[in-house]
Amino acid sequence: MRCAWVLAVYSPWPATDPLVRGGWCPQRGRMVRIASALGLVMFSVALLILSLISYVSIKKDFLLSTPRYGPNGGSRMSMFHTGFRSQLAMKYLDPAFTALTNALSEDLQNSSKWSYNRTAFIKLKKEIAQYIDIPHNFTLTRGSVRIGQLMHYDYSSHKYVYSIGENFRSLLPETSPILNKHYNVCAVVGNSGILTGSRCGPQIEKFDFVFRCNFAPTEIFKKDVGRRTNMTTFNPSILEKYYNNLLTVQDRNNFFLSLKKLDGAILWIPAFFFHTSATVTRTLVDFFVEHRGQLKVQLAWPGNIMQYINNYWKTKHLSPKRLSTGILMYTLASSMCDQIHLYGFWPFGWDPNTGKELPYHYYDKKGTKFTYQVAGVPSAACRVQTALQDAHAGNAEALALPLCLGPKLHQEQTSNSS
Repeated sequence: MRCAWVLAVYSPWPATDPLVRGGWCPQRGRMVRIASALGLVMFSVALLILSLISYVSIKKDFLLSTPRYGPNGGSRMSMFHTGFRSQLAMKYLDPAFTALTNALSEDLQNSSKWSYNRTAFIKLKKEIAQYIDIPHNFTLTRGSVRIGQLMHYDYSSHKYVYSIGENFRSLLPETSPILNKHYNVCAVVGNSGILTGSRCGPQIEKFDFVFRCNFAPTEIFKKDVGRRTNMTTFNPSILEKYYNNLLTVQDRNNFFLSLKKLDGAILWIPAFFFHTSATVTRTLVDFFVEHRGQLKVQLAWPGNIMQYINNYWKTKHLSPKRLSTGILMYTLASSMCDQIHLYGFWPFGWDPNTGKELPYHYYDKKGTKFTYQVAGVPSAACRVQTALQDAHAGNAEALALPLCLGPKLHQEQTSNSS
């Protein structure tokens, strides 16, 4: 009404004009625009201040504590600019990030001082052995199950079961393929994008035994990850994602050729983790029965071992909803190897050598952005990395993070451990 009265007194328009009746007021409109502009300016200033605070914090925690990188690594300032978003997000998503990056910085600074501590590793092996007899629980065997036996799932409701059939039992080994097997130096190769451009392939090829995760491709990435595979896991979901559940002849041929490349390697199939894999497991069983004698790959089907492995890692304050395949392979390797060297264990979206953004997996298509696909993964990934970092700091195993042909941290570690 006040605007209408002002218009009636000072404007040639009558107070009954529709603009007045509709509540139009030039002074009010101007005030709204000014307030909006001021709000935008204040928001921009606040964002700038927050960015400056974050810059100073990250520079203090990470940049200043890290030495200048080798000839194949980017400068510290380049690392900041290209890795800022991922570092900042992880820093505030998970408190463990700062401690982890500080530990990484210390490793980079002291790379030439690392040496293998056999006593520490033997202690770790004994700790794990107290919770699970890995050689005897590595896989089900024909003598350990009977036809019609009901298997429950580690991560599903107890109401879900899988009935052991004749075909499934016929695919089980007579004895565990790792029973009484012993290797000097082993490599556990994860699938992190940190391996992209690492040129670690030739090093990985030289190990006595190479563990890989989830049937990861190696042929076209051999310069970075090598080709040698002595054991790899095979999550049943891989059949759905990459081989179309073997629905066509071409799908079946592709899967057969992929398996043939493994030669005599162990294919470790965790069929009893989730009930959702039951249908795929049956498809796998039918396929292997059909091609019996045509493939050299050794099949291993673990039973319900995760409760024991989980119990061990809880003592290391690591108890996510589900342990990663990488940490599982590390656990299995502890029973077979005198030394373990880890590759491809880096759960963040930036390269600590160059600061460049990384894909989630080294085999992801070019341009694929790093994303966490499961809620709570950043926190769990930090805890897994911290657990491995602790073992590395105790000289119980070697964690290779830099470029294999850059700062040569891993080469120095290997020479010091011999």
